[in-house]
This record gives sequence, C-alpha cells and structure tokens, in this order.
Amino acid sequence: MNSSSSLGLSVVCALCSAFSALGVTVNDGTTTNNVVQLSNSDGNTAGAVDALTVDPGGYLVAAQSEVVTDFALRTAWYAGDLSATGGVYIVSADFRAAADTYANCGGVIGWLNLGSSNGVALQVTPNDFALSATVFRVSVVDFAALTPNDNDSLTNLYNMDGTPATPEFNSALSAVETNYSATNFATFQLAFSAPTPADRIALSNVTAHITAKVFQGTNAGAPIPVSRTIELLTDLPLPAPTIHRFGYLAYWGDAFNSGSVIGNLDNLNAEGAVGAAPNLAPTVTITNPTNNATFTEPAAISINVDAADNDGTVTRVDFFAGATLLGTATNSPYGFTWGNVSAGNYTLTALVTDNRGGTSTSAPVNISVSGSTGGGPALSIVRAAGAIELSWQPSGYQLQMKTNLSLPTWTDVPGTVTTNHVSLQVGSGNVFFRLVQMSAPGGPKLNIQQSGNAVVISWPAQVSGYRLQAKDSLSSASWTEVSTTGNQFMETPANPARFYRLISP
Repeated sequence: MNSSSSLGLSVVCALCSAFSALGVTVNDGTTTNNVVQLSNSDGNTAGAVDALTVDPGGYLVAAQSEVVTDFALRTAWYAGDLSATGGVYIVSADFRAAADTYANCGGVIGWLNLGSSNGVALQVTPNDFALSATVFRVSVVDFAALTPNDNDSLTNLYNMDGTPATPEFNSALSAVETNYSATNFATFQLAFSAPTPADRIALSNVTAHITAKVFQGTNAGAPIPVSRTIELLTDLPLPAPTIHRFGYLAYWGDAFNSGSVIGNLDNLNAEGAVGAAPNLAPTVTITNPTNNATFTEPAAISINVDAADNDGTVTRVDFFAGATLLGTATNSPYGFTWGNVSAGNYTLTALVTDNRGGTSTSAPVNISVSGSTGGGPALSIVRAAGAIELSWQPSGYQLQMKTNLSLPTWTDVPGTVTTNHVSLQVGSGNVFFRLVQMSAPGGPKLNIQQSGNAVVISWPAQVSGYRLQAKDSLSSASWTEVSTTGNQFMETPANPARFYRLISP
C-alpha cells in the first residue's frame, strides 16, 4: 500500500458495519503478481495494447501503446486469487489520471463475469469531451462487444424507480466537487447489496442494488466525498463464484491520438462476500499431429498444443505416449519433438498445469508409426515346441522385442549383435520382434590375434556365408582368396604388413 493513497482501506473500514467480513487488500499497488488482465477481445482496437507495470516510485502504471481505430481499448486488471462468493460486497480502488484530459480514464469494476466478459464500472472521465466537464459515471463495460455503444453502455442498469438509467446527472452520472483533482489519487467505491422489497417492486427481476461513491482526501480522519451518491439497480445475472471477479479499470479514451500513460492504480480492496477464487481448470488441445496421422520409423514427431488458463497462467505442459512421459515444455509456444520413434501404434496426450496447480488432460490423439522399408534383412521366425527359432542374414543387427506395440520402447535381446540366429522360450500372449542395424553393412567383426610368429584370424563360428580375403598392400587393386576351416585361419605373414577382410557373396 502506498502511503499517499491509503484512503482506500479507510473507506472500506468506514462501511464495514454493513458486512460481516473484514476488508482485505487484494492488491497494494506495488506489484502485478496477483492481478489478471482482461481487455477488449474485438479486433477493432488495431495494434493498441494495454499494459500494467510498476514505476520506480512503487506505483502501478496503466498505459496504452499505439492508437485504436474504432473504439477505446478498455482493460480491467482483476484479482486472480479472490472472487466474489455472493452478491453482497464492496470493492474499492484508487486511481489518479496522468493528465487532466478526457483520454485518462479509470476507476474500479465489480460484478465482473468472466463468462460473459462484462461488469459494472465506476470511473472518471476528466474533461469529458462531449459534456465539457469532468464526470463520474456508472456503466456496464462489455469486453466482448463489437461496437463502441455496446462496449460501454447503460444496458442492464436502472434508476431506483425501475426506469432505464440515462447519461444524466440525476441518473448514472455525477458531477465532481470543486475540490476534486483528477491528477491526485481518489478512491472509487462500488457497493453491491441485496435488493430491498422496494427494489423488487420497481424492477421485478432485479439482482443487485448498486451504490457508487468517490472520495478524495480526509477531514478529521473521515474520507471526503467528491461525488454524489449514485444509486442504481441492475438485472445482470449474479455470476457464479468461479467466474465472479472485481478489479482495477483504466483505459485511454482518445481514439484519434496514439496512446500513452493513462494513470496510476493503487489499493484494490474488497469486503463482504469475497474469498479464495475457485480455480478454473486450464485447457489444452493437441494441434499437431492430427488424429490417425501416420509416420515411418525412425520418426521425428513434432507435438504442438494450444494451452490456456482463463483465470491465471499456464506453467507447464507434459507430453505423454500412453503412460510414458516424453517431455515437458514450460514456455509458450508449448511443443515437444519426439525423436527416433520406432514402429508401433501410440496414443498421445498432453497434461497442462496452471499457476495454482490445476490440471487438465487433452483429448487423445492416435498415431501409427510403420516399420522402415529401407532394405534390412528378413527375419525368419519358426516355432519349435515351447521355443521359437529366429534367424536372419547377415549378422551385425540387434534383435529387439516388445509385448505391446503401443509401448514406446523396445527391449534388446542380449547377445544377438554378433550372431544371426537365436532360440527363445516364450509364454502366452503376443510378442513382437524387430532388427536394428548396429554396425555398417559388411559382415561380422574380424578377430586377429598373434600366436608366436603366426597370426590367427577368426570370426564367430555361428556366422556363415562369408569368405576371407587378404592383401599385402592397400594400394593393391585386388584381394586374394584365403582358404579357411571353421571360420578360422592361421598363417605366418611373409611381408611387414598384411590386411584381411570378410566378404559375403
């Protein structure tokens, strides 16, 4: 709380006799951590962007960049972790305009419905262009509106006799007292109370009685009113606690000149039926790959999602194939590349987490990865009693297996890289096999060992179909066939160098 604008809490306390709960400071004007921005969603605001920052003096600064092309870019910064739990509460906020001009507008907003994106605002327009005077007014701000008249209007507001509210000083507007200064902090207070029997007679479908006041400065410790008390009725539905918010309001009211600093905001306070906001679950949708997409191993699959949180921020997205965690993204745009994916059928999901620990899981996306057709050896599988015999040509391949094609990983069968056949005991159920090349094509590993003055050249006895060749110089164009016995040969080289190789016919 900034000392120059401590009036906000004084105002709340002065009225606390009408409510059972004590007032709470929602935001003390020194941080943006606990407020969430809501701006016009219509594209007619061109490139204009509103932002809330903290200046070196420790005050919140609302500002707009660029210029709008149709109607003002209105923005609320509402409490992210508190909501109205009922329809009886007071919300107040301090605002001071950066300049005493019609462009520098601000105040407070309550009854803010995140579902319909509208709420009841109390705001000041310094030197209102149309009225040639500074005015306070109550209105309904609709952040989803498509026209300026719907963006800020008196729709759903009524006078105490049930007639529609009008932009007049005996209805939704209030003139300012002569001691009011737009460039000094003032406290804007909105009170929502249960309709009285007289209210229900005047407006049968009334949902709340609205009382709006503006204060600036104190006299003997009491806040000084600088507006008349505006009393109105509304038939806006009471928002559910999950989507009922309140907060600061500020906007650049000039649609012709580029935006600038709007003003300072401070001391957002609430009292009455307010409490911890129920956490709205975040949302996440896998946008790539599409359902039933196909790939060929070894596949590199880019997984992209749309993730959002309407009442906070997304903190992470986890990517899964079945129950196996593939990876995590913590920054937007949220995506992950799953590399070297082997053949199989997979179910992809994404789990999003928000800043309050809420989670949601995306709808599943099914994909299939087919085996490579790159010319690997054929795998022969023959069942023999309780075992199966697997064989292939040539060696140099790792045999792998799995029991479910939807599993993301294969298991190596030990000792199969240096052979080309294996016998395995298997039980009931499905078993799948594949070969993965582990060495360059060209044959098994050739072993050369010295034995006295001779050398012994050999390769695995179980490997067949290879011939041994030798030469005395690598510059020679031809190799000489060597007669071997049982995949082994011994000789005493006559030259300083001797080279050997295996070839497969």
